[in-house]
Parts: sequence; structure tokens; C-alpha cells
Amino acid sequence: MRIRLLIVAAASLLPLAGLPARGQEAGGPASRRLVLVELFTSQGCDMCPAAEKILGELSARDPRVVPIAFHVDYFNEPWKDVFSDPLYSRRQMAYNELYAGPKDPNYGLYYTPMLMVDGVEPVNGRDPQSAVAAIRRAGARKPAVDVDVSLDVKDPGGKAKAQAAATIRVRSRSPRAERTPLLVCAVIREDGVVTDVPSGENAGKSLVARFPARRTKYEFVELDGKAASTSRFSFDVDPSWDRRHLRLAAFVQDKRTGAVLQAADIPWPASPASAAARGR
Repeated sequence: MRIRLLIVAAASLLPLAGLPARGQEAGGPASRRLVLVELFTSQGCDMCPAAEKILGELSARDPRVVPIAFHVDYFNEPWKDVFSDPLYSRRQMAYNELYAGPKDPNYGLYYTPMLMVDGVEPVNGRDPQSAVAAIRRAGARKPAVDVDVSLDVKDPGGKAKAQAAATIRVRSRSPRAERTPLLVCAVIREDGVVTDVPSGENAGKSLVARFPARRTKYEFVELDGKAASTSRFSFDVDPSWDRRHLRLAAFVQDKRTGAVLQAADIPWPASPASAAARGR
């Protein structure tokens, strides 16, 4: 386990600041609860490849799981993780500040590999049994919001960048989702990316990244229990990304507690020109 001992300022959430689509089924009482499973990981950590494999297995065995690997930047020496972003390190620290349960007095929740299940239950990234149990508990909770996501992609093909636009419509299903700041977040992930690492703890290895975040956009909203909230995010899509392995994750999270109220997992449109995907 790699740990971060540097004391940093507390961050706010992200910082916590719909097969065809894995997301909510059609709205109403039958809406299905999906479970956000985040892995905080690093290519500079020799224990993390096993955790990434576990994340892939958790997703494969349970269609309720919405997996995201957030690669932190605090182990970027000597090898700089190609997926790392300081935003993801700050998000992990935000969890460390919010979490009121038992944690190590020295490093708390600021280590790799660490899984966070639905924003409220941390699990060691190499403990699949505990992760499965946490996912089961999270899946038993009713969603506090409805999440309707549409994804429109204009892709000229070749070496040109594609443009993606995600529209996320959020409506309250519970008073606990109302009149409180909510994080609405959209994350493009590319599964199965292979990186040859020449230095650091994983020197000489070819690492397979499971669901690493490629682009992340977010904003904060409040619901009044009457009208829905609509968030729109635009993304540049690098031509080197394999479109066959892209998906969009979306989730809504209580900024004050970190609890995820609902999530969605949207497939990438298959057409290379202009296409749309939709999920609920």
C-alpha cells in the first residue's frame, strides 16, 4: 500500500468539488439503483495493478456497478502516471476530510489502492470480498434522484478531435436531495488501455488500466423538489482514444456528506460521424 503523508488543505467535493445504457430504468418507483465504485490508483504503485484487475472483475460480475479509476498525481516520481490529475488527488483528500468512520491516524483515506463505494464506504483496493459486500449494501438503498443522460458525439474520424456533449437531467425522488448542494459529474473513461512503464515500482511492466478517467467535468446544483435541474458538459475527445472502449459515467453526489444519490453508465455511440446515446 502506498500512502500520502503530506498534509494538504481540505478540498471540497471534485473536489466532491443510463445496456444499451447502464443507468436508471424508466423513472418512477421501479428506477434501478446503480452503485458508483471509484478506485484511487497510480501507475507508480506496485500494489495498484491487482486493484485495477479487481475493479474490472467487480464491474463484470455486477451490472449495477459504475466503475471509475481516478489516477492520483502524488506518486508521479520517477514515473509520471499518464492518467494522473491533481483534481483526483484533491477528490481523495475530500473523502478523507468528510469520512467520520474509523481510519488510520497517519494516512487516513489518502493511500493507493483505495476503493470508495457510493461515496460513503471506503475499502482497501485489494479486498474484493469487502468491496462486494459494500456494493451489496449500497445497491439496497433507494435512489434519491432520477438521472437522465443523453450523449451526443460528432466525430469526423481520422486524426481530428471528436466533440462530445453530455446533458444530465436530475430530478428529486427524496427530500434528502433537496435544498442542499449537489455535485453533478460526468466522466469519460477508456477501458483496457495498455501502458509500458519504464521506471518506478512497476518498471518493466505493461499495465492494463481499467476504466481510467480521461476527462472529467462537473458543476454544483440545488433541487427544490419541483423542477428538474439540467447540466450540460462539452468534451474534446482525443483521436488516439479507442472509441470501442469509451463510456460516459455520470453521477449525483451530496456535497456535504459525499453520499452518491444515483449514477448512470452510458455507452459510446457506434457511428463514427454524428450519433447519440441515451440512458436513464
